[in-house]
Amino acid sequence: MIAEDIVARLQVVSTDRLRSHEEIIPFNFQRLRESMLNMGRLVDPIIVDKEHYIVIDGNHRKAVLDSIKCPNAACQLIDYQSDEVGVGGWFPVSKTVKPGDIAGFRPEKVDFEAGTAAIEKMDGTFLYVKKENGKKECYLYNSNEKTVQGVIAQQRKFLSTIEERDLQYVADDKVEEYLARGYTAFYRRLYTKKDIVDEALAGRRMPPKSTRHTIPERIIRLNLHLGWLAESPDVCKQMMDDMLKRRLNEGSIRRYTETVIVLY
Repeated sequence: MIAEDIVARLQVVSTDRLRSHEEIIPFNFQRLRESMLNMGRLVDPIIVDKEHYIVIDGNHRKAVLDSIKCPNAACQLIDYQSDEVGVGGWFPVSKTVKPGDIAGFRPEKVDFEAGTAAIEKMDGTFLYVKKENGKKECYLYNSNEKTVQGVIAQQRKFLSTIEERDLQYVADDKVEEYLARGYTAFYRRLYTKKDIVDEALAGRRMPPKSTRHTIPERIIRLNLHLGWLAESPDVCKQMMDDMLKRRLNEGSIRRYTETVIVLY
């Protein structure tokens, strides 16, 4: 991506126009709010579907801007329907939860293929998977819901019974590594782009950690002054563009071709 492309892809958008698609985690929100106010900057732009203005990545950042009544946000607009934009999810994992620990849900022993097929068809809420001696032991928690909204409601109820346990979330493409380390994983259906768009347009936010997106040419470390976002969109855009052009002319850009780990 050349300098002109970077400047063109970053736009100033009214926060009122942005549609969040996921709920926030209160602890993460408070920590991010404190950090943004201490720094006085929006570090990373919010990733936004340019057709419907759905927040694809940055729901917590938008919530912070809303909380301080900031009228604008710096956004990287993307073509969400592009094949280059990937969508995955996060699976809960635990070392202590047993199949029968989920109050109100009856586990049914199944093989892995049948269990994952049931999850995809929304015939199940979660699939309990544990690896013992190289083999997967699986239990399906059935669902009487056949819609995205119904399955989400079931998942909320399910997770509420174990949220005080040692639960953490891992990316769906890393779950096998955790199974090998002795964790139990709770597989769930991965949402499609259509699911995400439909729910956002209907004003229904998904639970936190429902989706994980891979964004090509994601722009990070914008470090935009929060005060600029209080200006009119045109003035803010001009100041942002001037700042970007200056930094880009100074060579202040790095492109990562390898997987990176960002510590917050």
